[in-house]
This record gives sequence, C-alpha cells and structure tokens, in this order.
Amino acid sequence: MCAINQNLLIMKKLHLLLIAGVILQLNTSAQAFLGQSTNGKMVQAAAAVRLPFNNDQVETAVKAWLSQKGYSSSKTHGYILSRGVPLAAGSTGGGEGSDLYFSTSSPDRKVKDMTLLTLVPAKKNQPITSGSFVDSSKLDDARVYLDSLAGFVSTYTTGVQIGDQQESLRKAQKKMGQLRNDSTDDETRIRNLQSDLAQNKADQVKASAELQNYIGADTDKKQKYQKRLNKLLDKQSTLEKKIRNTQSDLADTKADIAKQQSSIQQMQQTLETVRNRQR
Repeated sequence: MCAINQNLLIMKKLHLLLIAGVILQLNTSAQAFLGQSTNGKMVQAAAAVRLPFNNDQVETAVKAWLSQKGYSSSKTHGYILSRGVPLAAGSTGGGEGSDLYFSTSSPDRKVKDMTLLTLVPAKKNQPITSGSFVDSSKLDDARVYLDSLAGFVSTYTTGVQIGDQQESLRKAQKKMGQLRNDSTDDETRIRNLQSDLAQNKADQVKASAELQNYIGADTDKKQKYQKRLNKLLDKQSTLEKKIRNTQSDLADTKADIAKQQSSIQQMQQTLETVRNRQR
C-alpha cells in the first residue's frame, strides 16, 4: 500500500511538472495564427500574433526589424507598410516580394502590456482603397514570418526595456549619491555650528566676568562690556536657530535617502525580472 501511494505521489508530481512546462511554453513562445485585421471599415484576412508588450513598443520593434532587413517602412491608412518584402524562407529581395501591412491593437483594454499584431500580405503595389487587398496565397507564409518577427520583437523590446531600466537606475543611484553628500554636509555643518556655539558660551562666561570687574566703573565702560555680552547672546540665538534648521534638513535628507533606497531596490528587482525574461 505504501509503494502504491508513493507511485501515485510521483505520478502526481510528474503531472504537475508537465502542466507547468506547458504553461511555461505558452508564456514564453508566441504562436502566430490566421485571423483578421480590422482597420476602420476594412476587414482583411491576416496573420496575427499576440505579444506581451504595448502597441508603441511593438510598432517600434517592427520598424527596427524591417530596417535591419534593409526595408523602409511608412505609415498609411493606419498601417505600417513595407513594400517588396519576401515572405517565404530562402526568398531574396530580387523578386517581386509582397507589400506587408502591419497593424497593432489591444485585444483586452484591461491588459495594458498586450498587443495583437496583424500582418496583411498584398501583391506589390496592390491598391488598398478598393476593398479586399490581401494576397490569400501568402497568408501561411505571413504566419511563419510573424513567428520569426515575434521572437525579434521580444528580444528587441526586452533589450530596450533593460537599457531604459539601467538608465533609470543610474539616475536614481546618482541622486542617492547627491543625497548622501547633502547628509554628510549637514552633519559637518551641525558639528561646526555646535563648536561655534560652545565657543560662544565660553566667550559669554568670559564677557560676564569682565562685566562684573567693571560693575563699579564708569557708564561707558559698563556699556561697552554689556554690549559685547548682548552680541554674544544674540549670536547664541542665531547659532541655535541654525542648528535646529540644519538638523531638520538632515532629518528630511535621511528620509529622502530611505525613500530613494527603496526606489532603487524596486528598480533593481524590475531590472532583474526583465533580464530573466531575456534569458
């Protein structure tokens, strides 16, 4: 009975691992399919693929892909258009190629980073304002083409995200360095002010003693030493105020340092997440 239970447990673990593997594969590989492209009132048969990035990121990656392949692109009637692009594997640009019409849309408004990328293949210089312009014979090739493009979009966009995140992290770390310098400056200023305050109090003791020595002297001398003592008392008040203000600044700076450290940790975690996606 124990052996049977152990075997059932092993089979259950294998089943869970199999499910996890399937889910992982679905999450990490985009699979193109045949569907439709809807652009205004125009509905065309098209190849399509879902990508876990926003529309702008996908469009930027598509343009980069075409540029790297040596093809220009332009915006027309809501599409990204590139002319004379060979779709079939092994084809070259020497033939007619196809005019490729790419469009992006959000399949689910609640999911911000999800884009449906569609590709309508058309014959070269085919007019698109007269109705259907899809070259149906190239739809399967377009689907295969999108599979290759999807991999590039993922690699390219993830690389851009890593670069942007690294730059944000660099700026955050630079700001942290500035905050720490401000903190050090405040601490140094407080020590200097406290030293000045201690000297001021020592000078007050001396000035009070001198005033006592001339307590019976003429009015001018008494006023001279009283004025000196009053100036020291006023300076004490100023020094104490500066110390309080600087201590307040230091407390604010330390609070900012704590917030910045938390922000940096979040950025580092985000960067690591994106890097793991790239791997």
